[in-house]
Amino acid sequence: MRILYVTSNGGIHDYRFLKKLTVDYEVLLLHYSARNIIDEIRGIKGLKIISKRPFINSFPYLSERKHFRKIYCDFNPDITHTGYVWQVGILASQANVHPHLSMVWGSDTLIEPDKNWYLKKLVRKVVLQADHIQCDAEFVKKKILSDYKIAEDKITVFPWGIDLNLFKPSDKVLCRKQFNFESDKFIVIFNRYLEPVYGVKDLLEGFKLFSKHKTDVLLLILSDGSLRDMVTGFISENELKNKIQVIGRVANSEIPALLNASDVYISTSLSDGSSLSLLEAMACGKALILSDVPAIKEWADEQNSLIIPRNNPQGISEALEEYYKNRSLIKTHGLNNLKIAPERADWDKNYLKLREIYDNLLRGS
Repeated sequence: MRILYVTSNGGIHDYRFLKKLTVDYEVLLLHYSARNIIDEIRGIKGLKIISKRPFINSFPYLSERKHFRKIYCDFNPDITHTGYVWQVGILASQANVHPHLSMVWGSDTLIEPDKNWYLKKLVRKVVLQADHIQCDAEFVKKKILSDYKIAEDKITVFPWGIDLNLFKPSDKVLCRKQFNFESDKFIVIFNRYLEPVYGVKDLLEGFKLFSKHKTDVLLLILSDGSLRDMVTGFISENELKNKIQVIGRVANSEIPALLNASDVYISTSLSDGSSLSLLEAMACGKALILSDVPAIKEWADEQNSLIIPRNNPQGISEALEEYYKNRSLIKTHGLNNLKIAPERADWDKNYLKLREIYDNLLRGS
């Protein structure tokens, strides 16, 4: 079976799908983005790749419709699998290809269409034309049903999941030695893109408040994005070079050791689906500080995390202080997360739901 996988990202989330799909299917990755495909994807054996930078960044609909039609006709896929909805899902919908699985990423339905009537029009066309829709959180499903009035059985919800053989607890002392981190540091790890939707400025302000008069704290930032210059500028202006370390994006295989070297995982997102970086932290037994995003609260409560209001640096500071002063709570929350991850975040199990969707689409066609 041939799968045309169309994305506007080309990052680690796509890698997880493509690594699995290429084992079972003949896959062509069609990538429309100004962002480069990560090396992990390029290393997938048997994967065919066509990468084209749109004339207008993030909007291939305006310039790549003819190109998409040609690739589609040449490859003649059995299923077209697209995601981000209004960026590339619209290419398949405009060409009226079937069967079409539209994969929702989060902000493409939760935030952006509510700010722009034209994007909402594009999303509406995709969700109505697609044969099926997949999303990773019940909250996202409810939003789509409310906004576009489609049949409930047209949407399947399952978290994308992680590799539990890779993400698991390991010795903190050895992990810290690996990266030359001091053994007595209170280390917090942030592994979201440096983009406004992830509350980066709130994170920095909150950590600044928390770290005042402390010399034994460290914030690790494992990401990159459009706000990187703002982040480095903030660190310099506030003399936080000894307390905040911007590592940038690292290979997925290196993340478990960095998580296990840390005490607490933090996510200050303003909108979200079921974050894979959150699931990775849970699988490594980390305590969590999370903003009160509905989809995230499907995974977190007072038994395994500290929940904070969005856009609230003071709340971030107070949550950090609570864990800083109560290390036994870190342990308790971490152990509870170790129980949740195998039950709900196993990509080997969750991937089978994607295969089931494919089978149903082929029967329907």
